Amino acid sequence: MGIDRLGLQTILTTPNGQQFSILQLNSGYVTAGLSLYTPEWGSTYLPLTDQETLIIIQDNQVVGQQVSDVAGQAPIPIPVNGALLVARANAAAAAALPLGTRLEWTTTATPMNFNTYPHVVGGGPLLIKNRQIVLNATAEGFSSAFATQAAPRSVIATTAEGTLIVATIQNRVGGAGATLQETAQLMQQWGAIDALNLDGGSSTSLYLGGGLLNRPPQTAARVHNAIGVFLKPGF
Repeated sequence: MGIDRLGLQTILTTPNGQQFSILQLNSGYVTAGLSLYTPEWGSTYLPLTDQETLIIIQDNQVVGQQVSDVAGQAPIPIPVNGALLVARANAAAAAALPLGTRLEWTTTATPMNFNTYPHVVGGGPLLIKNRQIVLNATAEGFSSAFATQAAPRSVIATTAEGTLIVATIQNRVGGAGATLQETAQLMQQWGAIDALNLDGGSSTSLYLGGGLLNRPPQTAARVHNAIGVFLKPGF
C-alpha cells in the first residue's frame, strides 16, 4: 500500500484534436469543469448541482447528452461499459461532445509508481511522509478555513513494522474535534511513517464488529467511498 500526494491527469481528446482535462474522478467534491463518474461510483449518478450537462459515454463514444434540472433528483444510469461525464459551467466542452463523438483517454499518475495500483482511494491532505509532518492543505487545493478548523477526523496510516492504522477522532472533552495539525501530531506520536487525512465531519465513521463505534448511527452521513479491512476468522 502506498500513501502519498497523488496527481492524476486525465486528458480527453476528440477526433478533431480538441483536448479537455478531467478535474475530478468519482468525487463528490464539486468544481466547475469536467468530472468523470465510472461504474466504481455506483450504478447511477445523482446530480450534485443544478443544471449539469450529463454526457453518457459507452464504448468510448458519446451516446447521450442531457441537462439535469435540480440537484438531488432524477438519477442517471452509469453504463457498465462506459462512464458519465458531467460538465459544470463548461459550455465549450458540452458543445464539443455531440452524439456519436469518438473519444480517446490518456491518464497519468504522479508519483509514477501509482500507475501500477489497480485501486486508489483519494483523500487529503497528506499529513505525514517518511515520519515527517508535511501538512500543507492550501497547496493541495483545500481552503484556509478547512485547513484550520477543528472537526471529527478520519485517518489512515502505516507504521515502520507494516501495521495499518485506521483511526477516527470524534470530539475532545468539552469541545470540537481535532485540527489537521493536531491530527498529524497524533499520528506521529503513534508511530506513523505515512499518514493521510480522509473525509471528516459527519462522514467520519468507524464500524467494527457490527457496530458504529464513534457516533450514534443517526448522525452518520451517507458516503460513496469507504475503506474496509476484512480479517479471516481466527486471525
